[in-house]
Amino acid sequence: MLIQVDGIDVNFEERGLGWPILMLHGGYLDHRHMMDEMEPAFQHHDGWHRLYPDLPAHGHTPTLPRPMTFDAILEHVIRFMDAVVPGQRFAVAGMSAGGHLARGLAAKSPDRLLGVFINAAPFVIDYERRDLPEPSTIFEEDGFADKAGDRTDTLRFLQPVRDTALVEWDTLCLRPALSLLDEAAALESWQPENYAFSFNPDESGVPFSAPSLILAGRQDTVAGYRDTWKSVEHFPRATFATLDGCGHFIAPAKRNLFRSLIIDWLERMERDGGG
Repeated sequence: MLIQVDGIDVNFEERGLGWPILMLHGGYLDHRHMMDEMEPAFQHHDGWHRLYPDLPAHGHTPTLPRPMTFDAILEHVIRFMDAVVPGQRFAVAGMSAGGHLARGLAAKSPDRLLGVFINAAPFVIDYERRDLPEPSTIFEEDGFADKAGDRTDTLRFLQPVRDTALVEWDTLCLRPALSLLDEAAALESWQPENYAFSFNPDESGVPFSAPSLILAGRQDTVAGYRDTWKSVEHFPRATFATLDGCGHFIAPAKRNLFRSLIIDWLERMERDGGG
């Protein structure tokens, strides 16, 4: 499905009816990744209108006019929601760079949000300054390298538990998105001066008081977990969890636990009457 926002055709998928919930994928990925992560929580949980856009330069959505900054992408995301669900409040779930955008939304438009889910997001902008664990191995299935092929080193860096399910996830979610990525534009947006918002999400406005969920992988070599905890007081209604056995991609490693945590977040928002 396409909708024009900022002069470009934004590709997105939608599922269900009810309160809107915006799903923001991570860098190098597209909407299929978020559908794979989030849709299992809604198999027996109605009442939510799920919106899965491809962010600019990813999937089938073209890039924004240069320079590609996260201030511009954040405004683009807000205008996307204005176009799809005008005037409505919504929840937002974001993974990695999408979680960075979710933090921006929580700071910039808190009154419009029903709740926020921040998944494996960097809380320090510059990669070189993040407090990161070293790559590690908890478990590697026999024959993993044969199945992963030329993706072996990448998956070993990203995930401490490596099995057939990880290879299947990579094949279904990550590899297809890489083939569609406008890498030059994406890399430009990830430069520290462009990735940083023009405001500090943890110092803008009052603490975010709606139901929140913040997850980190204990073995995440991309975003880490220690920096995340420094923001705990900014989310007084957040469930914070750091999950062992998880690198940067938590859902593929902990499907059942991940789904349970999402359902708990949804139920907390529902108890608030959708805000």
